[in-house]
Amino acid sequence: MKLIQAFVIAMTTLVATAWPTQAQEVKKLPKIKLAIERGLSFVKEDALKWRRERECSTCHHGTMTVWAMNEARAQGYAIAPGDLADMTKWTKDRFLKDIGKPRDARPGWSMVNSSALMLSAMAQAVPKQASVTHDELKAIAGHLLRHQESDGSWAWSSAPAKNRPPPFFESDEVATLLGYMALRPHVKADLRAKSPEHEVRVKAAAWLAKQKPNDTTQAAAYRLLVKVREGEKRLNSDIADFLRRQNKDGGWGQLKDSPSDAYATGQALYILSLAGVKNDRAEIQRGVDFLLAIQKRDGSWPMTRRGHTGVTPGLFSVPIIYFGSTWATLGLMRSSPK
Repeated sequence: MKLIQAFVIAMTTLVATAWPTQAQEVKKLPKIKLAIERGLSFVKEDALKWRRERECSTCHHGTMTVWAMNEARAQGYAIAPGDLADMTKWTKDRFLKDIGKPRDARPGWSMVNSSALMLSAMAQAVPKQASVTHDELKAIAGHLLRHQESDGSWAWSSAPAKNRPPPFFESDEVATLLGYMALRPHVKADLRAKSPEHEVRVKAAAWLAKQKPNDTTQAAAYRLLVKVREGEKRLNSDIADFLRRQNKDGGWGQLKDSPSDAYATGQALYILSLAGVKNDRAEIQRGVDFLLAIQKRDGSWPMTRRGHTGVTPGLFSVPIIYFGSTWATLGLMRSSPK
């Protein structure tokens, strides 16, 4: 009898630790909410600091700020309308004002507008967003038509590798996946119907099919998201493959088996949510726990710069800390119990 009781207790303990109960999630909710609010505060204040000191918006301070603020409003967090409007104007004045211009063929000027790609991704991820209008999204689509390379890809930049560090500028595969998704809302319901957007997507898909997939968490996440955007229903195998990238500490690393960080973990949680993975899954809550454990007192998350193969990463860490902190905040907002 005692042996049976001991077995029952052991199994109960195992189940409780392997799969979080609803009570455990609710108890953790105040911690998650506080971490999100601190993250949002850092996102806003650091963007304002960057703006004062450097007087320019960027793909990190600016574009990601707008994404985080729109997601926060959609999730019910308090974002002052004036703050979002001001940050949106600052970002669009830099990146969308000339989006309709012809392509500049000069080396260093002919690449795709990276912020336009991210703003399109934001608009699809946060349908209630009001920062980027329908007409602006159409203008971005036109920009993508003009800036596709002859081989079907979109290129981040012709700058030397040291000036386009990963993970954001990690590969043209990532840029092409984002461009492919950005054009999805602009093709007709019948995907076989001919249109300039359709033809460009066909070329992009052909280029992607010929490439060896990059074994990075970001590329894997966007490949999963492409399938979500295309309406594929049988994603269990793809989701399982992506979850296998999770480290023992609950986080994800930028590279397979590399140390976990805020950028990769936040991005993973966010895109898994878009793929329909429920927040009560043990893997999701382990990712949440990892982010809660490493957040700094100022609301940011620590990040270490890395470089492309053979390139020594620079010392200026402000952009990657901001990228990591916005993705961590986005991931937590999508992964907290409702």
